[in-house]
Amino acid sequence: MRSQEHRKSFARLLGVPKPTTRHVPLALLLVLSVTLVSGAKLGAQETSLDSTFVFREIHLPPGIPSVALRTDETSMLCNPAGVGMSRTYYLGYAWKGTYSGDDLKVTSQFFLAKSRGFGLGIMRDSRSKERKNTYLLTIAPPVSSRLALGFTGKWRSGFNFDCGAMAAVGRHFTIGLVGRNLRGKSDARRYLEGGIALMLLKRKVTLFLDVINEDSKWQKATAYGGGLVAQLTNVVGASIAYFVDTNDVGLLRTTLRIYLSPNSVEGEYSSFSDNWSVIGARIASHSP
Repeated sequence: MRSQEHRKSFARLLGVPKPTTRHVPLALLLVLSVTLVSGAKLGAQETSLDSTFVFREIHLPPGIPSVALRTDETSMLCNPAGVGMSRTYYLGYAWKGTYSGDDLKVTSQFFLAKSRGFGLGIMRDSRSKERKNTYLLTIAPPVSSRLALGFTGKWRSGFNFDCGAMAAVGRHFTIGLVGRNLRGKSDARRYLEGGIALMLLKRKVTLFLDVINEDSKWQKATAYGGGLVAQLTNVVGASIAYFVDTNDVGLLRTTLRIYLSPNSVEGEYSSFSDNWSVIGARIASHSP
C-alpha cells in the first residue's frame, strides 16, 4: 500500500492527472511529426556555442529544470533514475530552437518512450554538419519504491553514458544526482548535477534548488539556481526558474503545461543574459 501511495504522490507532484485506459492514438501523430520535422535543415556549417547553459540546453528536452523532479520520458536525458520512479508509460515528442538574438542557430528534436525502468529514444540536433542522430537506451531498475538508479547509453559518433540516482526522503523531499557524458572523450562536455525539491501545500507547490558543474576543455563553470512549480488548476501547471553561473551568465526560464488526460502539451521559453534564448515544445501521451 505504501509503495502505491508513493507512486501516486509522484504523479500528483508533477501535476499528472490519473491516467486513463484509452489507447494512445497520439503515437501516429508523433511518428509523423518526427518524419516531417527531421527533414528541416539549417546551415551546413557547425554552430559554435560557448555558453554553459546553451550547449547543455540543446541536449535536454523541455521540462522542469531539476534533476530531482522529472519522472516522465524526458528523464532519460535529465536524470535516468527518474525512469524507474514511475510505473506510467510515456510516449513523447519534443522540439527546441536555440537562438542568438533573432537568428535560429540550432534545432533539437527528441522522440522518447519509457516504461517502468526502461526507455528508448532518438535525439536529433542540427549543430553538427555530420552525424546528427543520437540513439538512447535507458535502464533504471527501482531499488525500492523510494529509490531508483539509472543509466542512459548514448550512441552518436561513438559511445557515452549518463548515470543518475533519485530518492524520496520522507513525504515532502526528493533528491536527485546525475553525471552526464561520464566517459572521457575530447568532444564531450561532462556535467555533474544535484538537486533537491520540497513539496508544499498538499503538493500543489514545489520548490527546488539545483547545482550544475561543467568540466570540459571549452570551459569550467558552476551554476546555481532554483525555482517554483505550481499546479494552477486540475489541467494547468506552470513553473519559473532562475540560474546563474560563475561566469555571470544568467538563465530565466518559464514553462506552461496543459494536461488533457491521457495527453499533455508543454511550452517553455528560456532567456540567457548573453543574448541567447531557447523556445521549446513537447507533446506526450501516457497510460498505466
